[in-house]
Amino acid sequence: MAILAKIRQRTLVLILIIGLALFAFVISDVFNNNGGGEKRPTEIGTVNGEGIPYDQFEAQVKYAKGIYGSSQSTMQVVGGLWDREVNNLLVTQQLDELGITIEKDQLWNLIVASPGITGSQLFQDESGVFVEAKLKEYIDNLEATKNVSPESMAKYQEWLRRERSTIIEAKKALYNNLVKAGSIVTVKEGELAYRAENDKVTFKYVYIPYTSIEDKAAEVKNSDVQNYINKHKSSFQAKESRDIQYVFFPEAPSKSDEELAKKTVADFKKGFAEAEDATVYANVNTETNELERFTYASLLPKAAAADMMAMEVGDVYGPYKAGTQYKISRLLDTKQLPDSVKTRHILLRYAGSAGAAPNLEKTKEQAKAQADSILKIVKRDKSKFADIAKEMSDDTSAAQGGDLAWFNAGSAQKLTPNFKAFAYEKEIGTIDVVETPIGFHIIEIEDQKNVQKAIKLATINKQVEVTEQTLKDLFTVSSKFESDASKSSTAFVDIAKEKGYEVKPVKSIKILDAKIAGMPEQREAIRWAFKDDTKVGDVNRVSLSTGSLVVQLTAKNPAGLSSIPEASARALPVLRNEKKAEIIKSKYASHTTLAALAAAAGKPEAKATSLSMKSPVIPGAGQEQRVVGTAFALNEGDTSKLIAGKYGVYMIQIVTKAPAPAKETYLAESNALRAQRATNAATSVFSALKSTSEIEDNRGIFY
Repeated sequence: MAILAKIRQRTLVLILIIGLALFAFVISDVFNNNGGGEKRPTEIGTVNGEGIPYDQFEAQVKYAKGIYGSSQSTMQVVGGLWDREVNNLLVTQQLDELGITIEKDQLWNLIVASPGITGSQLFQDESGVFVEAKLKEYIDNLEATKNVSPESMAKYQEWLRRERSTIIEAKKALYNNLVKAGSIVTVKEGELAYRAENDKVTFKYVYIPYTSIEDKAAEVKNSDVQNYINKHKSSFQAKESRDIQYVFFPEAPSKSDEELAKKTVADFKKGFAEAEDATVYANVNTETNELERFTYASLLPKAAAADMMAMEVGDVYGPYKAGTQYKISRLLDTKQLPDSVKTRHILLRYAGSAGAAPNLEKTKEQAKAQADSILKIVKRDKSKFADIAKEMSDDTSAAQGGDLAWFNAGSAQKLTPNFKAFAYEKEIGTIDVVETPIGFHIIEIEDQKNVQKAIKLATINKQVEVTEQTLKDLFTVSSKFESDASKSSTAFVDIAKEKGYEVKPVKSIKILDAKIAGMPEQREAIRWAFKDDTKVGDVNRVSLSTGSLVVQLTAKNPAGLSSIPEASARALPVLRNEKKAEIIKSKYASHTTLAALAAAAGKPEAKATSLSMKSPVIPGAGQEQRVVGTAFALNEGDTSKLIAGKYGVYMIQIVTKAPAPAKETYLAESNALRAQRATNAATSVFSALKSTSEIEDNRGIFY
């Protein structure tokens, strides 16, 4: 019996041990198999069969995130590093094929020529001259001490990172130079470039814009869009995507949470009213301290403003809702104050004052003495105020003679309490020295307006917060919806409609998208949608910092040609204009002169002067390469047939053609064209290399 008793006493311990063992078994399987069945690769991707190790890539991600902080999201960092790694491998592979390498002596020459090295005081002598021996000594010391401590290993790894970066940048520069060297331009191409810019044509025209035809008259069928897609397949290649629908359960305070916050401040009401020192009582019991300053009805919550303005000194009002807080307020004082004030000032900062320059040596005592001295001068002669402000004020308003223009009840909130109290509570014309955290101000009140009742309040507040019970209820509700929505193909929408939940569909999510439309960055749900074992109709709940997301996968869209709905945004305008062109050309086919066409279409004759192929802009229309190109193919006096352009249909009549005079050499044009091509090649070479390479991208699995 004693043994059984001991076993019973240790039952909880045994259950806990067994549970932890099971958890360890399950969680290890999750990490090893990425959540079930799918074995997680060890490489973030491959380029032509050469892998990019995940561990190495993740180390770079962590390093970069430490640098960028919150200015870039994880996916932005990952995207930038991925492009860099792929480009680095492509360049290395290209140079390897050519048998070109960066030797050790070349690497050393690049390192010692780097401004980051030569400019470092670590490697300079007393006179600031770079000493190569100091650099060698530094590297040798890193190598010798790398295993002494984590810090020394980190420094060594940082140096290796710099070496790798130097090698890669050198390879890129070398490869770009090779690409640029291959940018060949013939003399004839130089001449054609010269002609395109300097040959001119002038013509008269009648222009019938496509907008003159209603869209409904130019019906585009789905079959038209599909034919257009088939003819332009390279322009309509769609990546693999997913369609989902989701319901978001926000982590928001419940009615009981609201009542709890309201009751918390209400419980202080009696003590607040009886307190001898309302300010002290408020500061002790409030959640966040509020400045006691005079305020106006326009700045109070609308629902409470009238009652609060009617209070007598000592009265306590509330609880009332202001934003996400419940409050009670006790009236301390009332005054008749302006709601708008015009001032000018001279600011004198001192060492240690807020916003002071680091090298400012003026002491607080010196600044105060200087302010008192200036005060005496401007009190005797106010006309000197602006000139002294321009010369001596440390504020940006100095250029305007210290003028701060008008502050109203809203904008005055950014003033420091002492400055605001002086400006609003003193009379017009008052000049005095006022101290604030940023220094000493010589302030003049130039004008005031809209004098009205203002009240000063002591306030106790409590933020309305989501309680643990509300979080539990949120989990229960969202989990039940997840479970029930999985029971049939229509359950997700049916139950959401029954419960009053908003269902939001999202189309064409890509594997590396950072966000779901209408939600913050949400990679977990996107990764789930792209798992091999996630089937259409599956439902999953994802916990967010702001609530819970219940997602259903509604479609798996394989890579290939865009669908008609996806392509329509680009294809419809082109196809519609083509049909409008046919309508216009058919309608006016019998009109062969500008005058006849102008009369029939009700459009004026116009003139385009000295157009070139490089700048084919027709007045009143836009760039029309086809129309201007046709003009150069006609002779003086010729009238064209109807021409379908980018923005409408044209008929043109050539007035003059002015070929540019021939040159002895077109070397300048050839050189300019060569430089342009070299620049274009350098910026597009990686896109070209990627298009001919086999690249496996596993980023969507890891991030």
